Amino acid sequence: MRHDDDKDPGTAALAAVAGLARSVEALSRDVAAMKSGMQQTASKTAVTRLNDTVSSLGNTVASFEEFLARIATNRADTDRRRSGGEAPEQVRSWLGMPVHDAGAVENVLSELLPWMECIYLRYATAREALPPCWLWHPEIVEELLWLMDAWTAAYEGEEASNKLVGDWHDRQRPGVTRRIGEYAPGCDVLVHRDDAGLPIEAVPLAVAADPFVTWWAGARQTHGPAPTEAHIEAGRRGDRAQRGGLSAVPNMPAGGQR
Repeated sequence: MRHDDDKDPGTAALAAVAGLARSVEALSRDVAAMKSGMQQTASKTAVTRLNDTVSSLGNTVASFEEFLARIATNRADTDRRRSGGEAPEQVRSWLGMPVHDAGAVENVLSELLPWMECIYLRYATAREALPPCWLWHPEIVEELLWLMDAWTAAYEGEEASNKLVGDWHDRQRPGVTRRIGEYAPGCDVLVHRDDAGLPIEAVPLAVAADPFVTWWAGARQTHGPAPTEAHIEAGRRGDRAQRGGLSAVPNMPAGGQR
């Protein structure tokens, strides 16, 4: 079903159903008018079959209208709960965990660790891709946390369904497993390359962002501003504590692979 981008899909569907209902009503009138003329030229069976087809179409429209009405009711209930002060369900994020809240972090890990043992690591590809130093990689914990919550929603949530389960098996779990293997290829506790205690990676050349605001806001049809000598020096790979360890100009050997 096509609808305008600025129109709610439910509203568009209701309008479409209303139009279909009008068409069915007009068709019913036509059939009634045709019956008298067809009595002399068409068999009684043909007339009956045509009448049954119109009746079936009318029943389909009625069922679809009932379905859309249930959707509208559920949406109204959701809006009413939100307006009454109920907070919408929060999606958890390891990277977005509140700072200095050890209890929240502990609660997440107390769920994640047994889930990984009982569910995730039952899959051979998951065991092969997960590095032993996974807890040192926040991006890996982030992936595993949302995957666990997706599994819970698919199997145990209010809208649990075979469709959600199939999506978890066919798309979500393989995607997370593949990305984990890309995040930390060959990494291990004994060869973990992050320097303990040092600041995390800085955004490369963040201090040079102002010219890019001007460029992208008003002249993006041209190439960006040319890098200065200071940009090049700041962008080189080198001392991770001072330069952030990432670079747009990798002319020095990178450190160990994470």
